[in-house]
Amino acid sequence: MKLPKIRHSALKKIAKRPTIKRTKLMIMLVLIISFSSALMIRLAPAKFGFYLNEFDPYYDYYAANFIVNNAEKHGLGVILSDDPNVNYFLWHDYRTWYPEGRDVAATSQAGLHLAGAALYLFFKYFFGIDISLYDFLVLFPVFFGALTVFAIFLLTRKIFNTGAGLLSSLIVAFSLPLIQRGNLGWFKSEPLALFLTVLSFYFFFSIFSSNVKRVGILWRAILAGLLLGYANASWGGVQYFNGVMGLVFLISPFLDVDLKRVIYSGSIFVASNLLLSSAFPRPGPSIILSSGIILFAGLAFAMLGHYIKSVTGPKDHKKNLIISLVAFALLGLFIMSIDLLPGVSGRYLTAIFPFQRTTDPLVESVAEHQTTSGVYFFTSFWTLIFLGVFGAFIMLKKRTIFSAYALILGITSIYVASSFSRLMVYASIAFSILAGIGFSELSSSLLKPTVPTITKKKVKAYALRPEVKVFSAIFIIALLASANYYWLPRYDSPVSIVISGLQYDPGYPVTDWLEALTWIRENTPENAVIIAWWDYGYWITVMGNRTSVADNATINSTRIQQIGRLFLSNETKAKEIIDQLRWDSCIGEYRPAYIAVLFSATRYQDYVLIGGRPPYILNLGGDEGKINWFAAIPRLNVSQFIGEDDLPTEYFWKNTLLGKMLPMDYDKATSENYKTQLGIPATFPAQIGKYTIKYPQNSTGPLRLAFASSFKSYAQVLIYEVVE
Repeated sequence: MKLPKIRHSALKKIAKRPTIKRTKLMIMLVLIISFSSALMIRLAPAKFGFYLNEFDPYYDYYAANFIVNNAEKHGLGVILSDDPNVNYFLWHDYRTWYPEGRDVAATSQAGLHLAGAALYLFFKYFFGIDISLYDFLVLFPVFFGALTVFAIFLLTRKIFNTGAGLLSSLIVAFSLPLIQRGNLGWFKSEPLALFLTVLSFYFFFSIFSSNVKRVGILWRAILAGLLLGYANASWGGVQYFNGVMGLVFLISPFLDVDLKRVIYSGSIFVASNLLLSSAFPRPGPSIILSSGIILFAGLAFAMLGHYIKSVTGPKDHKKNLIISLVAFALLGLFIMSIDLLPGVSGRYLTAIFPFQRTTDPLVESVAEHQTTSGVYFFTSFWTLIFLGVFGAFIMLKKRTIFSAYALILGITSIYVASSFSRLMVYASIAFSILAGIGFSELSSSLLKPTVPTITKKKVKAYALRPEVKVFSAIFIIALLASANYYWLPRYDSPVSIVISGLQYDPGYPVTDWLEALTWIRENTPENAVIIAWWDYGYWITVMGNRTSVADNATINSTRIQQIGRLFLSNETKAKEIIDQLRWDSCIGEYRPAYIAVLFSATRYQDYVLIGGRPPYILNLGGDEGKINWFAAIPRLNVSQFIGEDDLPTEYFWKNTLLGKMLPMDYDKATSENYKTQLGIPATFPAQIGKYTIKYPQNSTGPLRLAFASSFKSYAQVLIYEVVE
């Protein structure tokens, strides 16, 4: 059989070497650099150990572990089971918030738990990756934080151009607020939710490309809505972005945009978003009456604007639209003033009205709920503030839906972020977009070639001279690089458990809480109840494998108040509260109970003074630094326990259970004597005393020391057993 001849030209065409344009190659290299940088920065805390960060991630791991264990035992059909012991959505956990327990799906970010569990099972069984769930979830935020650089590039390129998108990706990679709330071990809501949100906006705004037809509009709107809906189920803070989109719809009649396309795509986007959000127990259908109202109002005004434009002349459009918008705004203020929006919580209202802070000390006690200072804004964004303002100015000159989104996001994110420091991630996304636009416009103006303009008299060149261009470029790069002064010392800070939850970073590991949790897990009865301040509840439940009475969530403020009163009561009253907390009504008996406290002080190793033992100076980095919250949350008289110098009073040391659990023998006269011998000025606010255990192991009650950590540096965890 004779084979057909293959022409040399045809063979050459088949074997032709693939070519990549230089521009595309540069884009790929910059994105690879951004992604790699984001990974390395977020992985930096690994040098302190491979741990989950902060407190909430331990509970999120606990919930994801429940899903994985039951899926591996019973198959993926557990999601449809009516057994509350295997179905996550029916699970009521009694290991937390003893004795009432917690309805997990209704009080948690279920989207985060499902995503963590599903991705783990996917990589384990489809790719054969042999890794524990714990280690997988420690890495989870690192990769989603790094993947966000691609999503922000796509979004910013759609809004402005490729150059702006590339700088946006670099900004996201190095953004201090995003790093702090998305580094190694931060298995919380923000990394996943922000990635989904940015990707959602990219798909939605791609609808407004001229070459997208009806089918393209349909699938993009559905996908964008589903992504944002799942983000809502993963973090309650995503409702802010619902509000941003509602405002974009609201002003769309004033823009150079096809209103029919806005209404059609927006309706599909809102429907798919709210339907998926409502399908989860949290946020549930209540989202429709909170941020959903803004989406509906925006669409309604877009429809009204379309109608006004269709029935009035071009000269009357603007006037009629402004009148209608004012009426809409007044109606919205009226609805909010008479509380017709039951779906809006106090936390969201505080974000909307940041200058009307909540009076609830429980909310105020949470570090991430503190008001954002101007210094934090400046140190977080530095040069990006100026580039962002310039980018906003560029966007103001346009009347596109892209510019409207960028400006609304920028203005509202700064306003809302001023309420809670946690919300600085909003401003980070906004500054990455606007600063990318500003830098792109500025650099293109500086580096574009000289274009001569011919006039009757002479030829003029409207461009900067080469040496000025070079100097300007160097100056801008130096400004951007100088931002390292602020974020570089912070990005590799150890995770909370590595420094035992101290309120300051000592700069090296403090393993006392890790020692204590190991002891709890190995030495306490399985039915033991551990009482501690609510900060440590998740650690006790997950790492200590024991039941806790309060966890790091604000779902039971009464219990947190009860613990505050327990710590600041005398022994008799404290014992009554302890018995209330450890009573098991199911069996009619008291369960074994332990109380854990964190003490922070510095020992003067080289001094042996009064009593033949070295003195200790109080650091206020442990529970002794939280006394004001122990008093304020249950509405006690704070001044009785904390003096004007912000140090514990003598009444606290001598008359409260916590004062006797903390191992320092303090009285004012002895402290002043120590300060004199150590050369500390008498006016310096400090308390110095001898290390003294007041409830030793042979104590007859109400407590006896069961465990004390090594106290190698600035912290010690003490666990007291409740004496029957």
